[in-house]
Amino acid sequence: MNRRHLLAATGSLALTGRAAAQPAWPDRPVTIIVPFGAGTAPDLMARVAAPTLGARWGQPVVVQNVVGAAGTLGVERAARAAPDGHTLVLPGDAAIVVRVSMIPRPPYDPQRDLAPIMLVGRTTNVLVVSKETPYRSLADLIESARARPGTLTFGHAGTGTSQHIGGAMLAQMTGVQLSDVAYNDLGAMVIDVQAGRVTMSFMGSVNALPRVRDGSLRALGVSSAARFAALPEVPMVAEQGLPGFDASAWFGLYAPAGTPAPIIARINADMRAALEQPEALSRFDTLGMQLVAGTPEALAQTIATEIPRMRAVLRAAGVEGA
Repeated sequence: MNRRHLLAATGSLALTGRAAAQPAWPDRPVTIIVPFGAGTAPDLMARVAAPTLGARWGQPVVVQNVVGAAGTLGVERAARAAPDGHTLVLPGDAAIVVRVSMIPRPPYDPQRDLAPIMLVGRTTNVLVVSKETPYRSLADLIESARARPGTLTFGHAGTGTSQHIGGAMLAQMTGVQLSDVAYNDLGAMVIDVQAGRVTMSFMGSVNALPRVRDGSLRALGVSSAARFAALPEVPMVAEQGLPGFDASAWFGLYAPAGTPAPIIARINADMRAALEQPEALSRFDTLGMQLVAGTPEALAQTIATEIPRMRAVLRAAGVEGA
């Protein structure tokens, strides 16, 4: 063997040795941080996927709820984690494209500190009131708000969430004064709306649908730009004199920036497979959740488009910092 061939063979052996020395991924449990409480849309998305992901990866997949500040606490924890694919986060749009235009700014830049994996799904918010209220339509609600400025309240999951944006847009587009009530515990918000202690909420479909169906909440409208298949008889807010009204929520999966591209690609493929199981799709349909399961590139483009769009929405609603 001449010297050139010897060097080539030696280099090949060295590369093989380095490849063999790299641990397989994952080599320990994978944590999916959900920045909202149990029973919320992103929590259900993560928990539906976790068993299939665990079976495919040969490691437990742990769903960890880190609640607070409209999802930014959980995103911050993930952004500071090691970029090795063992910590993921599944927040809503507020922590990614809304809070970045508000004061105080979150302690991370979603486009710099996170690696997009997948736009997982979307949900519609349903404008609901207690069955005990006299409000039978959005027009009734607005008439009462005009007659009693500032006395009607709306509950939401934190400033900047789609539920908060919905209430702020409703007030801005109708010229009425509403008082907002923020909750870390969405279960407490649901109870307060049912009891009439809070007048209304643009409640996520996962929480709203069972209560609309059992009659404890009354649906006055849906926040999406199209009729909601799970409640086809309920008109859109946009159909009720507020054209262009749209305050829906979307949820994406991310890893810390710097996570290797092959790991991102594998998580994307395996998450898609987990969410497209027939039982998962059936559960999503029941809860009014729309599966998207897109590419990393599509999620990155959504973020780039939505940050300036939501900044304009916040400015129109008079939110500080926008």
